[in-house]
Amino acid sequence: LSHFTMAPAKRHFPCEEDESSTHQKKAKQVALEQLLSPSPVVLNSADCNLDFNIECNGLVGYGLNEEGFGYCWSGARATAGIKNGRYCYGCVVVSPQPVDTDDTAPDQRHLCRLGVSRGDDAVGALGETKNSFGYGATGRFSNAGKFLKFGDKFGVGDTIVCCIDLESKPLASIGFSKNGKWLGTAFQFDVGSLGLGADSSFSKDSPWEWALFPHVLLKNVVVQMQFSVEQGLVPQEGFRPWAFAVADGNAVMGPSFSYPKDCELMMLVGLPASGKTTWAEKWVKDHSEKRYVLLGTNLILEQMKVPGLLRKNNYSERFDRLMDKATAMFNVILARAANVPRNYIIDQTNVYKNARKRKLKPFKDYQKTAVVVFPKPEELTRRSEKRFKEMGKEVPIDALNSMIANYVLPKSKDFPFSDEDFDQVLFVELNRDESQKYLDQMKQDTLSLSNNNLSTLAHRGSSHSSVPALQNQRSSTGSGIHHWRAHSLISQTNYRMPSQVHALRSIHMVI
Repeated sequence: LSHFTMAPAKRHFPCEEDESSTHQKKAKQVALEQLLSPSPVVLNSADCNLDFNIECNGLVGYGLNEEGFGYCWSGARATAGIKNGRYCYGCVVVSPQPVDTDDTAPDQRHLCRLGVSRGDDAVGALGETKNSFGYGATGRFSNAGKFLKFGDKFGVGDTIVCCIDLESKPLASIGFSKNGKWLGTAFQFDVGSLGLGADSSFSKDSPWEWALFPHVLLKNVVVQMQFSVEQGLVPQEGFRPWAFAVADGNAVMGPSFSYPKDCELMMLVGLPASGKTTWAEKWVKDHSEKRYVLLGTNLILEQMKVPGLLRKNNYSERFDRLMDKATAMFNVILARAANVPRNYIIDQTNVYKNARKRKLKPFKDYQKTAVVVFPKPEELTRRSEKRFKEMGKEVPIDALNSMIANYVLPKSKDFPFSDEDFDQVLFVELNRDESQKYLDQMKQDTLSLSNNNLSTLAHRGSSHSSVPALQNQRSSTGSGIHHWRAHSLISQTNYRMPSQVHALRSIHMVI
């Protein structure tokens, strides 16, 4: 490992260390100088990735590291953010976690990034958005996806203190120290552009949109947080412990858990490339106060952030292995989600009724909505071609045929003869009758084509003059299972199955 040492056999958290340590003694001395006893601030179990674990009364955090989770970044924010003042918090890197990621460079296997983000930002994207700022173990500072050299590298045993100054004019600033040594100001920013400041008025439904919260983003490391001197923090000169923001009236509290009966589960239903993810992302943006969590295998691949993985024409057996891991990881995440009351959107095809019923079962007390995305055939063609040009991925034709053959439009539980548990079903493009009409035609075409191919093969063998059988054809742009060449024609007036024509365009569709 680059600047990380091997993990000890038994995890040993700083909160368990001997009270007589020099660091603890200094912290106690500072504590005596404080006139107020601030409310505790800890990591927020209602504001973290689903694969993030919080222990030690909210002060220790780490992500899952087994199997494909070793590729993933996992983040969490604290329970309180600030809208004004000068405050700081600390983070101790306790230990690396053992992982099996041999295809990842050693210096990219065990990483920590810490800083602040606005409370409505994606918890897994610290330093990669406009409203978040992070300092990483590789010695780089990032904001809006731009990574610049800053400070030193840091690793196991190091304590980093993050300092936020929202009072300086004309620009606010963020700076860091390492093991008591001030590294300097990392970045200056306009408070107004973030909607912060003492005079800011914020929404009653989502006040965290207007405050900066302590934020850690981890990859196979364990950290211990320090928000007060009682928790081990030695404040940087000129900055108050983060926990004091509550007593000072400068704090905004983050989200908290709801009861399952008050939470929503939305399940997208539709063929590959129908527009499910586009709809979901817009829905999340338009209803930010509900803090929907998107769940899906493609989203897990994005969380892995493996360099070059999703570039067009860059697929390989490595992608196939990671996709297999992502599927298994999705099942783990879905099981954890059922025990963490939040609002969720499951972004998968979900055309198989039995699969929908299986996924819904753990969310018994949730408000459950099916969202059917069924565009007109010509629009499906356009979206498929667009995605192929942008991403280069395709669905195996036999998998597509199977989805069409088994596609059942969902019904709410009050629908006659329904055996599904949806409270409501929304059709966001074609209505139910139109969707069913096109789906019936697609099923009939699939069945007819399959029968024709079987008959043709039986009587003509493999003659070049026969209609080609439904089969998988590898894409010329790659060699992995998940990028086959699926030929199809969805005409302006009718939907036809792929092998009904000879000269066709390629379609990119993502399950």
